[in-house]
Amino acid sequence: MKWSKLFLPVMVVSMIVGMSSCGKDDGSSSVPQRPSGGNQADSIAIAGIQWQEREIQTGIISKTAQVPLLFDYPQTISMLEIDLNKADVSFLVSYEAGSLKKTTSDRALAANALAAVNGTYFNTSTGISRHFLKCNGTVMAATQTNEFSTRATGAFCATGDVVEIKKWSSTEEAAQGGNYQQVVVSGPLMLDDGRDVAMWSNTFTTDTHPRTCVATTDDNKVLLIVFDGRLDGAKGVNLYDLRTFARQMGATDALNLDGGGSSTLYIQGYGVINYPCDNGIYDHEGERAVPSVLLVKKN
Repeated sequence: MKWSKLFLPVMVVSMIVGMSSCGKDDGSSSVPQRPSGGNQADSIAIAGIQWQEREIQTGIISKTAQVPLLFDYPQTISMLEIDLNKADVSFLVSYEAGSLKKTTSDRALAANALAAVNGTYFNTSTGISRHFLKCNGTVMAATQTNEFSTRATGAFCATGDVVEIKKWSSTEEAAQGGNYQQVVVSGPLMLDDGRDVAMWSNTFTTDTHPRTCVATTDDNKVLLIVFDGRLDGAKGVNLYDLRTFARQMGATDALNLDGGGSSTLYIQGYGVINYPCDNGIYDHEGERAVPSVLLVKKN
């Protein structure tokens, strides 16, 4: 669904607990599968979240929370809300092929960005994106063929503050995102115009991990959501849980981004507000170097 002048919520829920091994993104340190999609107790827990809110500037609010029990585990969530009817911002995709020297916050600081989240999947040895990326009108990376049927099923597209989350395929890729200047392909796509989307039948989808997602709502909001995980007190979620949460936040369209040790939410003036797990410690220092990020910039 396409939006102009959107609200960009980046939910940042932070639960201060202990530490444990973050592990690799091959699922070796994931929490085992749980029943997918949530239940009434989860819905009640989501509705009762006590957010710590901070106004970043007019129309932009960050939210963090600690939830003792949600989707069977304690959770730490982070979020940023941007009301594009009030805030004057644009969305940009940044990608540096083959570079694994800079973190999400490094790239945000270099771009003087108001906020940033990690981008799409990449080869952790070479730093090359596994999915299509378009930055400022230039195609920077292509999707690996095997990814179209697994994770590369959606795209976040933007030109300035005109934003759309849409389905993606090899046919869409041939059109290179049309007239959109910024495109990041990722997935699986979880919600499309209010409808559940069939997702990859794999432990990648059903196991519990740190997750990052971007979503849009019918009341002109964009949601950037981060669930921390692989840490004591911050276990993470599977994609069915993430979809349940996004929907209860009002999302009609929702796209999963890269997660695991990559999951990071940065806000200018506050730094990294979630608890990236790549150092195995419950603090703000465990960022992983990533080649692509989604930026929010002041106009």
